[in-house]
Amino acid sequence: MTIQHIIFDCDGVLIDSEEISMAVDRRLLAENGVHLSEGEMHQRFVGKTFQAMISEIEAQTGRKMPADLEARKDVIMLEAYARELKPIAGVPQMLDAIALPKSIGTNGPRARALQALRIVGIDRHFGERMTTFEDVVHGKPAPDIYLLAAKRAGFVPAACAVVEDSVTGVAAAVAAGCVTFGFTGSQVHRSEHALKLVELGAHAVFDDMAKLPGLLAKYM
Repeated sequence: MTIQHIIFDCDGVLIDSEEISMAVDRRLLAENGVHLSEGEMHQRFVGKTFQAMISEIEAQTGRKMPADLEARKDVIMLEAYARELKPIAGVPQMLDAIALPKSIGTNGPRARALQALRIVGIDRHFGERMTTFEDVVHGKPAPDIYLLAAKRAGFVPAACAVVEDSVTGVAAAVAAGCVTFGFTGSQVHRSEHALKLVELGAHAVFDDMAKLPGLLAKYM
């Protein structure tokens, strides 16, 4: 089926926010007696919702995290975004080159994602077309976000391409029945990560946003 709509994950695909987010998470956890390495954070929690991370840590450690922790993260993240957030390399040019209608499917909160898009200057490509974990019962790796994003766009999932960078996100997009492109350009170990995404069912894997228009053309 021809691709008629493209849905982007946000963090690590459009905006270079993963390291910012991880630093904030590690800081907040350390303040509450949980000390995790950057490597462990990458392996366990990239792509998951903040609440899923907290629930897992609480179950593992027996510690109850403060109820306002997520709200604190949002405040700290927006302050950090204003200072240092940038788009993933090549994203502005890629978005200009792709004529398909676009939307976003993210495990992050809507208000923070909308602000991030404004900060890096790419919000005009998406407007309010965004589906988040707040809109569904189950966030990624469940397919709910992408099923709803496709429905809101007016297309069946098979007519939608998804661009994802995480194992969690690729699993969600594949389960939804979308044509799934795995982006590895924001990863440290690109080859190893690419294998994981292919094993999950990604239709193609790429490491440079300049390559995406050409990949999409093969499905149109």
